[in-house]
Amino acid sequence: SGFSLIGNKLRLSKIGTVKLKLSRRIQGKVKTCQIKREINKWFVIFTVETKSEPLPKTGQSIGIDVGVSAFATLSDGSAIDNFKYYESTQTQLRRAQRRVARRKKVSNRRRKAILHLKKIHQKIRNQRNDFQHKVSTYFVKTYDLIAIEKLNILGMSRGILAKQVNDAAWSGFFQKLRYKAADAGKELIEVNPNGTSRQCSQCGEIVRKDLSVRVHHCHNCNLKICRDWNSARNVLKLALNLVKC
Repeated sequence: SGFSLIGNKLRLSKIGTVKLKLSRRIQGKVKTCQIKREINKWFVIFTVETKSEPLPKTGQSIGIDVGVSAFATLSDGSAIDNFKYYESTQTQLRRAQRRVARRKKVSNRRRKAILHLKKIHQKIRNQRNDFQHKVSTYFVKTYDLIAIEKLNILGMSRGILAKQVNDAAWSGFFQKLRYKAADAGKELIEVNPNGTSRQCSQCGEIVRKDLSVRVHHCHNCNLKICRDWNSARNVLKLALNLVKC
């Protein structure tokens, strides 16, 4: 109905045959075809119908606490670095933006400067998506139960750490985790984040501390660990309690 794919050639009605570079082998029944242009490149997006393929069970569970200094701190004590793709490209972006501002409007030089600026933003977006896809795939393959916090990301993105929150893009990461876990037959549980950083993960004592304090030190059981690690352990405990209930 308007298109057909034979090998690496796509035939479109009223346009003709177009040669493609397929990024991956198409699996399943092709339902729709969408043509999209990004900056100066054209892309074809196929929507296919496939059956879900559950991954083998591992018997492992993990709690995840996302943050700004580290992208994610896990309940086993390990952490995933935050590469801060936007923040690390600020100098390059400022130079490109100044170049656009200096060019005369409606000129070829301004058009080329705008194209260069768009390519920088596209690279940042691609790097972030690639990183999140790799991390989310690792979690889904390694763990049967994944516990995360149900955060108000929209509200956090309007606060004092707006640039850092938007750069981390937790919403996109959680979205990838949701659909990959559902397709792989794994369980993703979102828990209430209230009190996860204040409550001691070992004895349950409430230890009040400011956001600037990055170490959790419980005077009741003498537990002294990273604040984010303590929060990740609490997230996993809450999720396990929900499963038992």
